[in-house]
Amino acid sequence: MKSKAFFNDPTLIVDHMCKSLAAQNPTLRYDSANKVLYRPVGQDETKVSLISGGGSGHEPAHAGYVGEGMLDAAVCGKVFASPNFDQIISAFDRVATPRGILVIVKNYTGDKLNFGLAAETYQAQTGIPTHIVTIADDVSVPYSRGKLVGRRGLAGAVLVHKISGAAAASGLGLSEVAKVAQHVSDNMATIGCSLDYANLPGGADQPSIPENAIELGMGIHNEPGAQRISPQPSIEQLVSNMLKLLLNENDPEHGFLKFQGVPQNKSELVLMVNNLGGLSVLELQAIANVTLECLKAEYNITPIRIYVNTYLTALDAPGFNITIANLTPKIFDSDINLLSLLDEPVEIGSWATSQPLRNAAVAEAAPENKRARSPKLNKEIMCTFHLPMSFMSVRSLIFQNYIGDQRVFLKILENILAQVTTDEPKLTEYDTLMGDGDCGTTLLAGAKAAHAISEQGEETLASLSKGLMKVASAVRSGMGGTSGALYGIFLNSFVSGVQRNHEEFKEVNIQLFAKSATQALETLKGYTNARENSRTLMDALIPFVNELSKAVFTEKENASNALHKALKAAEDGAEATKWMKSTFGRSTYVGASEEGDDNPTKGIPDPGACGIVAIATAIQSVFQTQN
Repeated sequence: MKSKAFFNDPTLIVDHMCKSLAAQNPTLRYDSANKVLYRPVGQDETKVSLISGGGSGHEPAHAGYVGEGMLDAAVCGKVFASPNFDQIISAFDRVATPRGILVIVKNYTGDKLNFGLAAETYQAQTGIPTHIVTIADDVSVPYSRGKLVGRRGLAGAVLVHKISGAAAASGLGLSEVAKVAQHVSDNMATIGCSLDYANLPGGADQPSIPENAIELGMGIHNEPGAQRISPQPSIEQLVSNMLKLLLNENDPEHGFLKFQGVPQNKSELVLMVNNLGGLSVLELQAIANVTLECLKAEYNITPIRIYVNTYLTALDAPGFNITIANLTPKIFDSDINLLSLLDEPVEIGSWATSQPLRNAAVAEAAPENKRARSPKLNKEIMCTFHLPMSFMSVRSLIFQNYIGDQRVFLKILENILAQVTTDEPKLTEYDTLMGDGDCGTTLLAGAKAAHAISEQGEETLASLSKGLMKVASAVRSGMGGTSGALYGIFLNSFVSGVQRNHEEFKEVNIQLFAKSATQALETLKGYTNARENSRTLMDALIPFVNELSKAVFTEKENASNALHKALKAAEDGAEATKWMKSTFGRSTYVGASEEGDDNPTKGIPDPGACGIVAIATAIQSVFQTQN
């Protein structure tokens, strides 16, 4: 079925929503071009900035929590879709302070990758520290199913916004605010249910959940629940079942909420009952009371704080979430009082316990379509070496390991474009069988974008710092999608590492690049759970970086030999993907996750891993030496 709506344009409705919120709060500004609602900050602001966001359709989250004491900016994607890099970087520009930026995102792939790419890029460009906390509070996703991608983020994210927002407002530094946010995230759990699916503005007709059934554990984007219960149980039985999933520490699949030796009825627990959008106030309050009675009768628990309202929705889904957060001081290794932070007043109407607005000075609005700050390099490393004329050929420069010369940089970009152009047809063929068929063309678009930097002339690459940053930016913009975000995160972290590690090595050499690549790989691992044997590009990237580091630092090989060994490791990793089952990406939907002969993609290498091999082959070919 499909309900009637006043708006059928999902983009227009988001724009109107944000403009309304800005009109109601004179301290806020709205960047219409990038769908960013923000609280302007001064250049000398002394607090850590908080940014959150994601797909729209969850209001009041996240735009409804922008204001003094909570978020400094919210980035609003399309309905149920992650915002893109340019939107997110605009938010960074508008609210960044020297104290740093804490980014709070829910555990969805698009949000993690795009916000992660923006954070790594901004930190590399400006030197302003960033930190990401990922919210994963959904206990309906069992351990066995979520061991790779993790649990989904639900209404508990709002409690993290509130407590960490108060921590930032109190003057704590980035590491302390991040510690507060991470602790709250790690010590809360949420379970949801719904009578039916949400209706998307302008979307197609949705199937309905049968009349006498309920979806337990349904996500906030119409994802299926963990269990469909039919016939529909009484509200008392339903709530009792939901609390068991939240509070049973011994449940091997759902026992996420731990109490660390403090009895549950002696712990300081916060209860949130959240309306997913389609319940009346009457029904929501009644559900909250049933929850309180069940907590007391079955667990002898009386929450120290109770929040009942519409905090994070799934458009108009007729359902609710129950969240329990454990703020017991004994389990938080700090003198910071989490309950006091939760109780701090805020000037935000969407927070149920907010106080009336005080008079606030209206800040000057920044131009909507222009960044408030221009990115600047944290450190500039030049690519020019003053060598005798006898050493000035590209081949000689390579042989001498002077890999910082701009002509070597140029040769690498040329070879990558040539190799990817050659390999694109087979990458596309593999991805047509395993995914959505765009792996080859996407990688080629990135290679062309990177090479276009070199076409501006050798002087463009005279600065290694600027050249690498331009390449990272070009690849990010040219590729797009999930692979673009993965490459972008790795490259931006690599740039940061090169600038940071140059202090140690004092010159541009293979040691500098190997160490920076190792650090970039560790950064990338923080944004994806894909590892070796996942049948992804990580099956080639991880062995390439690890073997490069081993060859350079343990075996003391020169650039040519080290890269030769690293390439061989990447080739072996890609070859091994032929016989793996897929655990990530679109290939899992075409049967590539099946065991044995039932896997229709058996014998086909992962196109993403082959793409890494193509790039590694191109780089290694530049460093081949003659006898």
